[in-house]
Amino acid sequence: MNIDSIIINWFNTGFGTNDSSLTIVGNLVLVIISLLLAALFTAVIGFEREYHGHAAGLRTHLLVAIGSALVMIISVYGFPTVFTDHRDPARLAAQVVSGIGFLGAGTIVQTGVDVKGLTTATTLWLVMAIGLACGSGNFIIAAIATIVSFFVLVSMRKVEKFASRRNPVLMVVVPADKPVMKDILLIASRYSISIRDTRSEIVTYQGAESIRIVLRCSFASQSSTTAFIDELRFAVRPLELKMSTDA
Repeated sequence: MNIDSIIINWFNTGFGTNDSSLTIVGNLVLVIISLLLAALFTAVIGFEREYHGHAAGLRTHLLVAIGSALVMIISVYGFPTVFTDHRDPARLAAQVVSGIGFLGAGTIVQTGVDVKGLTTATTLWLVMAIGLACGSGNFIIAAIATIVSFFVLVSMRKVEKFASRRNPVLMVVVPADKPVMKDILLIASRYSISIRDTRSEIVTYQGAESIRIVLRCSFASQSSTTAFIDELRFAVRPLELKMSTDA
């Protein structure tokens, strides 16, 4: 029997007394603790998102976690065996896991070169899992997940930025009747820059039909990237050119 099981059993037995009247109170207190811990744990992650100005901030993360915990509590306590002989507490939890994807997808936005919201969508999915853990009484697991997740969000930010500098993303907008991909690849090879993840689309730029090309430059030093961009401006003469390391 683990620590979580001991805690749950203590509340469900009326604080260890096996008194039926106190059992009801113990169950209620356990539910309240589950919701409060879900809010407390995920507030740490939500605050980190709020602090860095993301759309899904503290309140959103708290509500997702509390809602997930509530669904799990209902799964465990809301369908007693008097209604069904085959109760499966995991059924509602499974629906939460799949349903949270719609909310996470709403936070992902592509703006030219940058793709914003991937981490926030992931943290929403994460706080959902923490909420389910609290709702099912796995408090230790929820606490460990919170600590590890916050460490990753805070400490890995600098590491991620350092790595992304070696793989910047380039966006080039040119007239629709001007093929430039061959020139871009030729200039990139001159500076030993590898081009990958290329995509293009027809857009309207300043009232005219244009092509927007987005590509990732791999193994590019800052000096070679600067020289690459300068030559692109001179040789290709794009309508717009933008380099980003935060895609």
